[in-house]
Amino acid sequence: MKLSFLFLLLFLFVGCSSKIPNTWNERVKKAPTSDIKLQAYVQGEGEPLLLLHGFGSSSYSFHHLVEPLSKKFRVYNLDLKGFGDSPKPKDFRYSVYDQAVLVSKFIHDNSLENITLIGHSYGGGVALSLVLINQSNIDKMVLIDPAAYKQYIPSLIRRIQIPIIGPAVFYLLSSSYEVKESYQYAFYDKQKIEQTTIDIMANNLNKDNAKQVYIYAIDDLIPEDIDEVSKRYHQIKIPTLIIWGEKDVVIRKSKGYRLKRDLQNAELKIIKNCGHIPHEEKPKEVLKYLLEFL
Repeated sequence: MKLSFLFLLLFLFVGCSSKIPNTWNERVKKAPTSDIKLQAYVQGEGEPLLLLHGFGSSSYSFHHLVEPLSKKFRVYNLDLKGFGDSPKPKDFRYSVYDQAVLVSKFIHDNSLENITLIGHSYGGGVALSLVLINQSNIDKMVLIDPAAYKQYIPSLIRRIQIPIIGPAVFYLLSSSYEVKESYQYAFYDKQKIEQTTIDIMANNLNKDNAKQVYIYAIDDLIPEDIDEVSKRYHQIKIPTLIIWGEKDVVIRKSKGYRLKRDLQNAELKIIKNCGHIPHEEKPKEVLKYLLEFL
């Protein structure tokens, strides 16, 4: 009886969502005023360095980089909306465009200038969108396996989109199992997956509304007008470092070569024998490239 009731709730939850077109016009140009404040962990002194994590992750994803980077920069390590300790409203606004608008607000509210952006995967898509909104206060950008183009959505995510069954299984399986499965998929060297990371990310997924907004975010993962918006990447003039895991199966490295061509002032570094999360799987190599670039 309880299981049947859960399925009914999930049917109502998935079927009755108010879909807002996931386009630049709707999510950026017509973005409503928001009082949402993103959680930020700040460390160090110097020019601001803004970290934007990947999908389903949190600020903890950059834990290998924060300490060394904070010796030269004032590091702002953000939890994007819906993830980590940031707010998780049920407002159906979780696209990279929505996140970029909120990060732009964060920059304005904190009077940040001469910013260096570092965005991974989904956070890389947020970074690109943010720069297209306004390049004036951003000096440099680092994109780590970024979501920049229309792409194949991994089966781990696609199965959650199966009507009724997908969300039901997502709710019923333990968060630890789901996070570990995601990391097994994303890492090339499975031995480098840290149990502490699994525990922290699973705890985040167990927070109030976390799984519900995760489903909202999946529905918004690929903007409807991404092909049109990606044609504007050639307008981006700031120096950009692109880092890509050679063995990334989430977003193939061919997208990295394409992005290097599309940006005006970009260099590309490929990290060998590495998957989708280089800053966790091979942080020393990533830090080396970062410090050389910065």
